[in-house]
Amino acid sequence: MLEDNSLDSITGLSTLKAMRIIRLTRVLKTAHFIRIFRFIMALRMLVQSIMHTVKALFWAFLLLTLIVYVFAILFSQAVYDYISDPTNPPLPDVAQEAANRYFRSLVRSMMALFMSIAGGVSWEEVINPLSYVSGFWEALFLFFILFSYLAVLNVVTAVFCHAAIESAQKDHATVVQNMLDNKEQHLQKLKSLFEKIGDRAAGGITFGMFEEKITSPAVRDYFETLGLDVWDPWAFFKLLDVDGGGVVELEEFFLGCLRFSGEATAMEVGKLAADQRWLIKSQGNFQKLVEAELLQTKELLAIVSQAMLNATAKDGQLCSTEL
Repeated sequence: MLEDNSLDSITGLSTLKAMRIIRLTRVLKTAHFIRIFRFIMALRMLVQSIMHTVKALFWAFLLLTLIVYVFAILFSQAVYDYISDPTNPPLPDVAQEAANRYFRSLVRSMMALFMSIAGGVSWEEVINPLSYVSGFWEALFLFFILFSYLAVLNVVTAVFCHAAIESAQKDHATVVQNMLDNKEQHLQKLKSLFEKIGDRAAGGITFGMFEEKITSPAVRDYFETLGLDVWDPWAFFKLLDVDGGGVVELEEFFLGCLRFSGEATAMEVGKLAADQRWLIKSQGNFQKLVEAELLQTKELLAIVSQAMLNATAKDGQLCSTEL
């Protein structure tokens, strides 16, 4: 008996260890899948949009619960008062069965109202006992259906769509931030993209190399992930070549691509407007200075010209006197 118990306990421990190993293997596979999942752009955007709507989902659920709670109190109390009053005529069997099913408690009333707008039950069945209680409660129930369908659910849908679109628009910023966090990895990828035509003596990328490589699908795909549409290679390369040396280092190239990717921010537009105002003001001051200098030069030339005429006239008088 003791040996049998020992064998059973050993077998149970082995089975437990095997189950733990299987469970750990599943966890590792899940973790590996999550790492792969991060690089699936479309699926990642969908999941991120859904996660971004969780906050809106909570407030929508709270609002819908409050509306259903208020109407459920009114309808359940009206049905209860009608059934409890002995002076009222009894409900038909179908209406009585519907009243017991949908309005026998506050929780059942809330469930019935939610199913009426969610498609879980036909609201024609729910309104049946209310139509025998009073026309007012029947009209109020119709108002609840219209208000829930046309106002609440449509507004909730619009809020969800807005949150999902906003999340998708912010997804580009997330990609750029991830690229900044993994800058070394992306620098290696850029190096592998341009290493076939790269000039080691130059120590970077020249315009000739960039113009030749920009037509390759790999470089085009990489620029698309950054949100860049390089339709003019020369203008884009000049923007990256800040010092004007004709060669752009890989890190400078990568950071420049991130800087010019996406839409312009309000700060960038404001900086551009401020620079433009400064240029206009500087150009105006320079123009005024040039006008003043030209006017002064004109006056000096007039004085010199007059002095030369006077000197010529004096020389003519002296020559005539001597003659």
